[in-house]
Amino acid sequence: MTRLKVLFPLLKNYSWNLLANALLNALGAVLSLFSFLSVVPFLRILFGGGANELNSTASDLPGKIGAWFDAYVLEVGSSHALIVICCSVVVLAILKNVTTYLAMYSLATIRTGVSRDLRNSTYSKLLGKQMNWFTDSRKGDIMSRLTVDLNEVEVSIVGSIEVMFKSPLLIFISFGALLALSWELTLFAMLFLPLSGIVISRVAKKLKKSALRGKEELGSLSNILEETLSGMKIIKAFGARKDFQKRYEDRNQKHFYAMRKMFEREYMSSPLSEVISLTVMAILLGYGGTIVLTGNTGLTGDWFIGYLVVFSQIIPPARALSDGWFRVSKGVASLDRIEEMFEQEEGQILKDGSEKFTSLVNSIVFENISYSYQEGKVLDSVNLEIKKGEVVALVGASGSGKTTLSNLLVRFDDPSDGSVKIDGVDLRDLSISTWRLNLGVVTQDAILFNGSIESNIALCDSNPSSERLQSVAKSAHVLEFSDQLQQGLQSEVGDGGGKLSGGQRQRVALAR
Repeated sequence: MTRLKVLFPLLKNYSWNLLANALLNALGAVLSLFSFLSVVPFLRILFGGGANELNSTASDLPGKIGAWFDAYVLEVGSSHALIVICCSVVVLAILKNVTTYLAMYSLATIRTGVSRDLRNSTYSKLLGKQMNWFTDSRKGDIMSRLTVDLNEVEVSIVGSIEVMFKSPLLIFISFGALLALSWELTLFAMLFLPLSGIVISRVAKKLKKSALRGKEELGSLSNILEETLSGMKIIKAFGARKDFQKRYEDRNQKHFYAMRKMFEREYMSSPLSEVISLTVMAILLGYGGTIVLTGNTGLTGDWFIGYLVVFSQIIPPARALSDGWFRVSKGVASLDRIEEMFEQEEGQILKDGSEKFTSLVNSIVFENISYSYQEGKVLDSVNLEIKKGEVVALVGASGSGKTTLSNLLVRFDDPSDGSVKIDGVDLRDLSISTWRLNLGVVTQDAILFNGSIESNIALCDSNPSSERLQSVAKSAHVLEFSDQLQQGLQSEVGDGGGKLSGGQRQRVALAR
């Protein structure tokens, strides 16, 4: 039940869909029950069972139904009764399958809706993370968790509904019918239920651990693949193909072992459930047959066959319940991985200021700035004033803190000591969003996004001014090459700007 509680918050926006799904599944279960019980009147007609018992004073429900049906057969005739039964079976089958379709349709809304909501939520959290979190995380692992693990959660939603609504309803309604047919036989069968629950619970617990291990190895594989795609030029230039091939194959072998272990336990669930169910049915055949032969309870042969038919229909939902429970276990493991990723420590937390920034009036001052990484201090009591209109270049040896100082200005991080002041106001007191809206950042590696040249220049501006676009494109010398392209500024740059040269990417970044 603890596993289901983890998934409950994901379903809170779909309460009406869940209610509709539960009602439709209940109706489908009832219709299915009547379809299976139609074998009883068929047997009574075929073998003439019970026709001589019209004058009996049956007090049990099967006896009363049997007496009523026998009277009906005598009134309309066996042939007519057979036609009515066959037509009833067809009508019940149509109604049951229409109900099943509507239940599955409501389930489709839930599973795809939860998946959409979870993707939006995780992407929003991803965008809200600080830069040092991305530095400490592996891109491939992030991609694996936000794609493969999210898909696993979606599948587990189906499993959770199987566990919470569909299968329990089918089992509950079927057990109700079994109690009505023979409560002695049903109570005897229920003695074996705890055994099934214990076996399934133990296997599910082991499955979750195996699923977690498999997801971790898949994340490592995705990370190697992401590094390979990003650094393909270096791999080829240095002839490192064999090294990367071995690295990938070693990790893939570990993933193979982890996944094989997981599937070994997952595929064990269904056969175990079926063996337990069929064992119980075999015992019921012996015990129930004895009851019919002795005639102590009034259970007749035709109703006993109907009892077995209904009991056999408990096996599919019992297996579905078992399979659903295992899907829930895998989904919870995936959800744990997603939440674990966002719960990782981010180091220093940046507090957003309340004062809005509009424009620079006088100067930017770095006042006694110090900054330390885990490896040691990189900036120590740095003082610098940049007046409005000045052009300042930071020159120094590699690792001397030039990039760190720039990151502090953009406020990707805060200094360990000292402060950055904008017109005398501490940068930490300014709203981060309003401050960054007034900055233009061009990194060493020109970062472009898949889209047109225009969309990359006018990033975050959904309706850019055509005149301004032309002006900045001309100033950054973008028009020199874009005018030679068939679609001009509307030309696609490709993934990461791969369709442009390094210099062209830098120009687009400068124009932005």
